[in-house]
Amino acid sequence: MCREDAIRIVAVGANAAGLRAAARAKRLLPNASVTVIDRGKLISYGACGMPYLVSGDIETADTLRETAYGVIRDQDFFRKAKGLEVVVQTEVERIDREGRKVVCKSLLTGETTVYPYDKLILATGAIPLVPPGIPRNNPRVSTFRILEEGIVLRKALQSGQIEKIGLVGAGPIGCELAEACTAMWGAKAILFDAAANILPAMLDPEMARIVETYLKGEKIEIHTNSPLQGVVESKEGVTVKTPKGDFDVDHVIIAIGVKPDSTLAANCGLTIGKTGGIFVDEKMTTSDPNIFAAGDCVELKHLVSGKIVILPLGSLANREGRVIGSNLGGGDERFGPVVGSAAVKVFDMNISSTGLTAKAAEEAGFNVGVAWGSFTDRADYYPGFENLHLKLVYDRKTTKLLGLQGISKGEVVKRVDVFASLLKHGGKLEDLLDAEFAYAPPFAPAVDPLYSIACTARNELFEGIHSLSPDTDLDDRFVVDVRRAKEASDRPLPEQNTKNVPFEEFRVNCDQVPKDQNVVCVCSKGVRSAEAVRILKDKGCPNVKYVGGGSLMKLAQKAWDRQEEAL
Repeated sequence: MCREDAIRIVAVGANAAGLRAAARAKRLLPNASVTVIDRGKLISYGACGMPYLVSGDIETADTLRETAYGVIRDQDFFRKAKGLEVVVQTEVERIDREGRKVVCKSLLTGETTVYPYDKLILATGAIPLVPPGIPRNNPRVSTFRILEEGIVLRKALQSGQIEKIGLVGAGPIGCELAEACTAMWGAKAILFDAAANILPAMLDPEMARIVETYLKGEKIEIHTNSPLQGVVESKEGVTVKTPKGDFDVDHVIIAIGVKPDSTLAANCGLTIGKTGGIFVDEKMTTSDPNIFAAGDCVELKHLVSGKIVILPLGSLANREGRVIGSNLGGGDERFGPVVGSAAVKVFDMNISSTGLTAKAAEEAGFNVGVAWGSFTDRADYYPGFENLHLKLVYDRKTTKLLGLQGISKGEVVKRVDVFASLLKHGGKLEDLLDAEFAYAPPFAPAVDPLYSIACTARNELFEGIHSLSPDTDLDDRFVVDVRRAKEASDRPLPEQNTKNVPFEEFRVNCDQVPKDQNVVCVCSKGVRSAEAVRILKDKGCPNVKYVGGGSLMKLAQKAWDRQEEAL
């Protein structure tokens, strides 16, 4: 028997999870023989950077393969710098668990090679979901999974071969590609999704509508509630068929999602979950104690909902890989449940979320409460501040935090990251009030937006200061606009039944508001209007609420322009 640190380790998959696990194991077990096998030609690249290669923000594909100090991460790099043997353009055909070996075939020569292992790592990733009936071998129809596809797409845009592109799937990839194809290359992008709004896994409809309006202002054509019915080939291009009509384009990208590539695992008898992902425990061990799995091919537990989910994120894959490598080296590391933090940039807009949307929270059985707020990402007197729109989701029964969604041209991701950390520890609304935020005017307001929106939620829950969603139709309500007269005239509300009573005069003039009607107060961000609700309730007005997030959120769902930034 060989020395314990001289074991044979084989990893299948030479990107984030597989290489991170292999390199970590080799560091801890310097005498181990570590082999990594991949069907692709290019390895270890930043797949999440591919839309920015297409857009021209990243100049060359090699940039996505370089270390921070400028060395290409190819087979030679991993052999010399990491002590790993990486075999590319080789397909693993089957796993012999009893004999502890993997049987492979070269995609170049057809030659069969057998690699024995003591410990095996599966990092087989995910494969794109492609509906039936979609042309498979048409160069005008593609997915967007591997680096080679990104290189081909950029060349086609750069050369003018693609002037109009259909993007099927308005998740992060579809939205990023909408920018990538238009901003630099001037192509016309048409975005389709079967859901009622774009980014449905990240945003509730009223939040997504802000982003949709902004994208339309950037000349992106959007069709939601539009499931793909087919793609038809023609001499001139391809036609995307949807319930809303047929759309002729030069190229179609199918980006409706991915499914775990768990075929190898299933064929050798490993346990596969209901999601189609490989089952693993907290040590990333499969149902075979000698086989580990990580990355997009595994299923995970969502900490907030308790459900089993697939989350194909590079950030998670890297962490999972380290856990495997550490445990192979004798450690006892765990990868616990996830909260699903995500971020996407479209043009100058930053969108981020964590935890559950209100819809997902309701489906999970929570007694859902929500709060909306518009803030500034730094002190509002500091040059260059940007408005920040947040939606907080919490459980009304326990005050437990459930999720956060944020949209801004400024700093939104750090708020989501703080919130995600609290989710990991079962945080409640009260914990946001106790959190200590780093403060200086260039970085944040003195009262952080997370603190403020927690106060907004508690004011509704415990003090009866109720808000309405910013997408609420107010036509059948008496609307009180408590903005200053110039604010109201510069950005008029669409509702007809509106009375302007500036907040600084409101305590004196609130008797102008009828007590026998359903009253809604509106200001720019929600702060003044919430206070106006208090005043009216104290004066005996029983049916009074305010628009959550204020006119900034309400009007941003209808028209995004420079005035929004100035308020």
